Amino acid sequence: MSLDASELEGMSEDELRRKYDAHAKSNAGVPGSKEDFSDMVAKEMARNKQKIEREKERKKDKFKF
Repeated sequence: MSLDASELEGMSEDELRRKYDAHAKSNAGVPGSKEDFSDMVAKEMARNKQKIEREKERKKDKFKF
C-alpha cells in the first residue's frame, strides 16, 4: 500500500487503519499476496545438505591412509 505524504496530513489513525484493512481485503484473493516461504526453505535445506555431503567426501578423500 502506498500513500503520499499529503494524504497523511489530515488523516486520523482510524482512517489510516480502515484504508489499510480495505487494501488488505482487496488483495486477499490475489495469488502471491501472502508470501509462502516453505519452498524457499526446502530448497535452501537441500542445498545445505548437498554442501555437507560434498564436504564429507572431500574429507574422506583427503585423509586416506
